[in-house]
Amino acid sequence: MSLLRALNPRVVAILGASDNLIKPGGRPIAYMLRHGFAGRILPVNPKRSEVQGLPAFPALRELPAPPDAVVISLPSEDVAAAIDDCVAVGASMAVIYSSGFAELGDAGRAQQAELLARAQRGGLRLFGPNCQGVANFSTGAILNFSTMINENPPEDGAVAIVSQSGAGAAILYGGLRRAGIGVRYMVSTGNEADVCAAEAVRAVLGDEHIRLVVLYLETLRQSTQLAEAARLAHAHGVPILAVKAGRTSAGQATASSHTGALAAEDALADAFMRQHGIVRLADFRELIDYAPLFLSQPTPRGRRVVSISNSGATCVLSADAAEDFGLAIEQFDAATLAGLTQALPSYVTARNPIDMTTALLGKPDTFGKTLAVLSGSGAANLVHVGFPIGGEGYDFADFAAQASRFARDSGIPIAVSVNQDWVAAAFQAQGVPTFWSERAAMRGLALLAERAGAGHGAGAAAAPCAAAASTTLDEPSSLAQLHEAGLPVMRHMVVASEAEVRAAFGTLPVPLVAKGVCADLAHKSEHGLVRLNIRSADQAVQAFHDFAATLRRLGARDGGMLLGAQHKADFELALGAHVDPEFGVVVMIGQGGVLVEALRDVQFLVAPFDRAQALEAIGRLAIAPAFAAVRGMPAVEPGAVADMMVRLGDWMLVQAGRVQSVDANPVLVARGAQQPPVIVDAVVAVARKETT
Repeated sequence: MSLLRALNPRVVAILGASDNLIKPGGRPIAYMLRHGFAGRILPVNPKRSEVQGLPAFPALRELPAPPDAVVISLPSEDVAAAIDDCVAVGASMAVIYSSGFAELGDAGRAQQAELLARAQRGGLRLFGPNCQGVANFSTGAILNFSTMINENPPEDGAVAIVSQSGAGAAILYGGLRRAGIGVRYMVSTGNEADVCAAEAVRAVLGDEHIRLVVLYLETLRQSTQLAEAARLAHAHGVPILAVKAGRTSAGQATASSHTGALAAEDALADAFMRQHGIVRLADFRELIDYAPLFLSQPTPRGRRVVSISNSGATCVLSADAAEDFGLAIEQFDAATLAGLTQALPSYVTARNPIDMTTALLGKPDTFGKTLAVLSGSGAANLVHVGFPIGGEGYDFADFAAQASRFARDSGIPIAVSVNQDWVAAAFQAQGVPTFWSERAAMRGLALLAERAGAGHGAGAAAAPCAAAASTTLDEPSSLAQLHEAGLPVMRHMVVASEAEVRAAFGTLPVPLVAKGVCADLAHKSEHGLVRLNIRSADQAVQAFHDFAATLRRLGARDGGMLLGAQHKADFELALGAHVDPEFGVVVMIGQGGVLVEALRDVQFLVAPFDRAQALEAIGRLAIAPAFAAVRGMPAVEPGAVADMMVRLGDWMLVQAGRVQSVDANPVLVARGAQQPPVIVDAVVAVARKETT
């Protein structure tokens, strides 16, 4: 049975059924009786013959009909036997309220694993344990004990809630219902012994009535399934809004490479969601605030925004916010300008943002005429309307109706900022989302545009390859690996004697850089094992002997000396990759040099990804504005770096775990297109071979 079908049971059994409506075993019965469940409810309680007016049964195996779903509200020590009973009677799904499993540590995890093994033997799907339950409000199948259902009566709608936290699901449900938004599914996954949040998202997307999924995560598990869900959501035109907790997680504290140390779990989750068009929000309040926007507005076709207001202050603030969120406030072309000149009174300047001043009082049709011009002009991908003050003389019911028609007919999203409840109500009645500030409205429009422009994965999600114990290669071997991968590395030679130093000197263009070769030392410069601007064979020979002496003193292996062509550049970047146990191959780009960990100006992508996604990641770097042409100097051409990122990610996938990490730092990048980027230092770690 599919998981979606399992969420639509016709016969529900309640283990631990109670007359007490405060107890978890009492609430789902009351909810189903109250909210129209048309199926059969079978309370199970060996001490009662009747529960909440329904015949009760002493055991699951004594029911008069096989249940589709079973709610288990029992002490933890009784759950295993209950699972066996569920399997015996042919149930498809069990919802386990009971706690006392993986959340308690190793012993609890072992008990939880045993529950799953028992369930899998009989094809039984599990929600939980330690979950608040699930609900299908379209059928009244409310297998959930949240008190929020009492406070906010259900109403079927186009939204599905999926949450690892029961409280999180309830908060989202309550907020959406108070906003007048109907909810069809509320799913909490708890400890996720079996069904995880990603699979639940995939399941609810199978319902054609769902137009929005809201998601709460604490740990992103089963990223491959979530990637598939995101592609399905994109194909169906269904946004996924997510709150992911744990932004301050320490992440991979034991990672030895730069890339691994910088790639905390949250940063990778952030990159993953961005790539797959999942809109990440900071908290529940934001998610609830932006849900109406994603439910009601069309998908934008770009990032150009036009702002309209009856306040000069709002125009200024909206322009500032647009720039902050990466939206383009562009001036109008000649044709649009001519149309707006006809639509606007003579005392209103046709520029973006459009300050209508008091025009709407004397000529209320100005608003509709302005929207009509924008509708067919191509000047706007998004529209913001700001009404900070409204009073007598403003026909907001008409303005709202026109705004709604504009979005529907033009396919251009519109968001309104207001400061008065009655004004907001007029727009909300027409399905036009409102916000309490220009900044919030602009951010919402930016989120719409970001989701519309997301790549939703460059291809099918790669199955994560296992992270493994690794061995670090020395620099020449590391450079050789990257050269084999098709990445540009500096010209170099490795020498092991004074004679080889002198012979090699004339084959490379001066000046040269000299480095001691030793896989035991991660940071050679800290030990004086790097010298620059070598212009003579004697200088190279001296460096060779000095490096050998230093390595002897340190007790480190001496692999000789690397002589390489010294490159000039305007910027130092860091390019890296590593194998993450959840996300698979992760590629990093960032500001490089010795301060890479301190600056933390990095971006991540989960392989596979394409060139456009790589360029977007480069553009998000804090240092990216410096790549522009300035003071007569040409701009940096980021395309070559983007190509390196794609090539590295694809190569790492092909390695299938043989290569565990790559740190290329620095990658020297020059302005203009004459000098391509080049890797001048690298450390590669490969999976350690098992010994027998």
